[in-house]
Amino acid sequence: MTDKPAGSGDYDILVLDASLKQSLATVRSLGKAGLRVAAGESSAQFDPSVPVPAFRSRYCQRSLVLPDLVDDAPAFIAAVTEFVREHSPRVVLPTGDVTISVLREHRQTFAELGCVLALAPESALDIANDKDRTLRLAEQLGIAQPTSLRIGAARDLATAVAEFGFPFVLKPTVSWTGGTVDRLVPVDVINQDEATEVTERFLKAGAGVLAQQWVPGRREGVSLLIAGDEVMAACGHVAHRTTPPLGGASAVRESIEVPDDTMHAAVLLAKAIGLQGVCEVEFRRDAENRPLLMEINARLAGTIENAVQSGVDFPLMIWCWATGQAVSPVTGYRHGVRTRWLHGDTRWLWQNWRRAGRPDGMPHFEMLYAYFSEFAKSHHYDGFDRHDVKPFLAELRYTAHVFRKFT
Repeated sequence: MTDKPAGSGDYDILVLDASLKQSLATVRSLGKAGLRVAAGESSAQFDPSVPVPAFRSRYCQRSLVLPDLVDDAPAFIAAVTEFVREHSPRVVLPTGDVTISVLREHRQTFAELGCVLALAPESALDIANDKDRTLRLAEQLGIAQPTSLRIGAARDLATAVAEFGFPFVLKPTVSWTGGTVDRLVPVDVINQDEATEVTERFLKAGAGVLAQQWVPGRREGVSLLIAGDEVMAACGHVAHRTTPPLGGASAVRESIEVPDDTMHAAVLLAKAIGLQGVCEVEFRRDAENRPLLMEINARLAGTIENAVQSGVDFPLMIWCWATGQAVSPVTGYRHGVRTRWLHGDTRWLWQNWRRAGRPDGMPHFEMLYAYFSEFAKSHHYDGFDRHDVKPFLAELRYTAHVFRKFT
């Protein structure tokens, strides 16, 4: 474990997954609130030749490069535990699926050291992290969702083709199965060869496979903070572009007042699962304008910057919830706040350039117009803070590094 030392004294919180934008937003939020923040990242999850944005933040008072959490999970767990033992943070907050999967079974170890692993209860994570179980529960609750079929082998695809025709969507039942740091993400398929390749890839990775009808409408999300049995905050957004283009992280999103139908479904599902703390529920509207459930994420999502810019400080609320302090309810926030993840939007342009003619694809001219006109539309950029510019410069450097490799 290598680190960037700070002054003497302990830390209030260790924020993991420092390469993710939701972690940077958390570091800044808590640092601005006067907390001593340390940030950590596994060596498997970033390129050492480029800086980790959160490590460059003025609010990150200690940065830790941790062992490979996939190839050497015991060493990763031991390094985090060692930091907790030596520096007594009150909270450890993982924000990525892989890290949550690795650490969740060790929450008692942290509790014995006087530290809270800021995650939802185990029983809730079991459901929320399994798309198949989530959709079955949603069906029991009467929450609308795309028609889905379980695919056990490539030969089962014939049933999906007969039911949906092309295009349709193939989803892994879990986002991470071990053995790689890469998340498994939904894929739209437009012919038999693609469907077979994606199905076999998901099954080989150890995930189950769901075939779903293609839903073309707008993407909406609802972020919630639940403490006890009360919803203390809710913030809605519409995702204009995502990367990867289907079911990926939002690259451009805009805060909206949460519609009654999505609010009802999101709260009903989250409470039925037993979630505590923060979560995000995602929907996509069909041709009849019905919100259909896509998934639920029992963690801080990449859209958190939009919520913070709109007036809902979820990271600070998580701190209060995890440490047993009173959580002040949020009764309103600004609507129409448009935020852009420049690195993600650049990826979107690159990915969609090769997707012309596919579902959700655009003609090349429309792609270019959407990308470049966004500079006039978005006044808030993920990672940019005029009082803390180094993380944004680090991400620009990373973007240049990535696209040099592509070209």
